This record gives sequence, C-alpha cells and structure tokens, in this order.
Amino acid sequence: MENSFFIFTGQDEHIDIERFHICTWEFNADSSLLEFGAEISQKSIKSDKLSISIFIPWLSAACKVEDLYERLSIAENSRFIFNDSLAGTDSLDGGRNRLGVIHKFSQRNKLCILPVKFDTSEDKILTILINLKSYNDLEEKPNVYFRFLVKPNFPFLSTRKKGIGKSTIIYDAKVNEKRNIPDDQLSYFSNKVFCKINTCFFFNIIPNKYDIIFLDDSSLKNVRTLEYDSFNKYLQDKRVKKDELMVVFNKKKDAESFSFFSIFAKERIGPGQFALAILINLICGILLFIPAYRKTVIPEARLSELLIELPTEVYIALIIATLTLLYFSWPLITNVLKISGKLKRSKK
Repeated sequence: MENSFFIFTGQDEHIDIERFHICTWEFNADSSLLEFGAEISQKSIKSDKLSISIFIPWLSAACKVEDLYERLSIAENSRFIFNDSLAGTDSLDGGRNRLGVIHKFSQRNKLCILPVKFDTSEDKILTILINLKSYNDLEEKPNVYFRFLVKPNFPFLSTRKKGIGKSTIIYDAKVNEKRNIPDDQLSYFSNKVFCKINTCFFFNIIPNKYDIIFLDDSSLKNVRTLEYDSFNKYLQDKRVKKDELMVVFNKKKDAESFSFFSIFAKERIGPGQFALAILINLICGILLFIPAYRKTVIPEARLSELLIELPTEVYIALIIATLTLLYFSWPLITNVLKISGKLKRSKK
C-alpha cells in the first residue's frame, strides 16, 4: 500500500507543527483505519482561519473522514492519548465545549483542542479547516491540536504478502519526502509550502499474533499490548478486542522529512496448511492412479471413456479436492464481493 503523505499549506501560510501523529490500525477482521493528529505552534497562527492540507495517495470519496475533537475534549481521553495527567480544563464557550477546550497538563504545556471541518473537493487531498476566532480572543495562547481519523474502503493499510507457511506485513510510511511526489502532482505542489514538522510519531496497532521481523532501532520507542479499556472508550470501535492488538511506537525528530519502515510476520501452521497438504496428496494420488488403472484394466480406452469407468472412490477424492480448493479460494471471493459491494454503494 502506498503511504507517502504530504502536509502543506498555500504560499501565504507557513505552519510549524510541533508534533505530528500518525496511527495505523489493522484489525483481525481484515479492516483498518488511520488517525492523523497535529500540534500547531501558536507562533504560526496569524489569523482567525487556518487551513492545512494532507495528500493521502489512496484517499477517495468512499473513504469516511471523522473529526475526533469531541472525544479529545473529554479529559480522561486526552489524559490517555497525551500520556499525562490533567490539572484542569477550560472551555472556549462558557462550558458547552463546542468551540474548543484548553487542557492543563501536569508535565507539559497547556494545549488547546479545537474542532475542525474538512474539504475533500480535490482528488487525494484532504484539507483541514480550523476556525480560530474564539482561540484568538485568549490572552494567553497555547499550541493548537486537532485529530481526525480516515476509514479506508479497502482492508489493509500495509503491504501484505501471504506465503504457504508465513504471512508478512510491511509498513513503509513517508512524510514530506519530496522525491516521492507523484509525477502527475509535481505542478500542483510547485506552489505549495510544506509544513515544518519538529517531531513525527508513528504508531502501528496490529494483531498481536504477528512477530516483529524488522524495525528501525533508532526510532523505536516501545512495543506494548494495547490498553483495551482506554482505547475502547476513546475509539468507540467494536473491532477493538481485548488482548488481541499490540502497539509499536516509533518517533523521529529534527528532520526535513520522515520515513518509517517495519516488517511483521506470523507463521501459518494450521488448518489451511493441512488442507493444502490433503489437496496436493489427492491430486498426486489421482494422477498416479489413472495411468496404472488404464494399463491394467482398459489399455485401449480413451481418457473420456476411462473417466466414466473410474471407481466411485476416485470421484469422492475429486469432490474432496474441489471442496478443499474452494476452502482456499473462499476468502478471496468474499473479499472481492465485499469491495465490489462497497464501490457500488459509494456510486449511488
């Protein structure tokens, strides 16, 4: 899966992002989602309106985009996401918490969480629109933070390679790497300004049945089991299951662009491998049986005549082989039908 992201503004705006968060989710149910979060330096804010665009190479009208402000406005969720206890929360609209909140953390500076709106009128471009009027009325202005998620209309954000005995997940994510700008987008980006990112965080949340094959030691911070209770309350997604997911956390800072590469794999020794062995044995057995049967029973018979005279046991073996082949093909068939159904619904 192509995951080269570009965060940029128009020529008239220069935005510094203190922290940029990317969080990929891949569930056991062959589905995924992606979170983006950005902490904007208050020194970058010059007006009552701000727009930041993100190029997402696979973004389409069928993808669902959702602002996460309401969840982060809850102190308990922000305490968990930002990994710091809260000393208090101030509202920008007298307690209704519709226009924004300011969280006062114990170990880090205050942070203003703001709601955002989205513009998806440009192909593969998601533009985040932020109303800063209430924020600019503050005497003391902290950094601004927004966060949202994108639900793809396909199963995986990673590159998947399935072998007979092993399945592999490959993540290759890049942020603001100009050499990866698509050829058909060079003209578009020629008059854009890439946001300066001081620190980039990359989280992979994947099923814990995978083993880590390769990670960049220079960026890896920790690997842990997903905190089910907290994430379940924050994400509100039924695909989050207890003791099924793990979090791999990478972090890089002070660079013009960022890249993260990792490989995970799991052994596939189970019913599928036994079924494949049965299928191979059946086919090989039938292929070896037919020449011997022709020679000893009906030497002059054609293959079509011979098939009519075959013992019942051979037909039973062929039926088992067909069912076994269907067993392997069924996940692919259902996946194709599922994607086809989603595309049809998106066109309506």
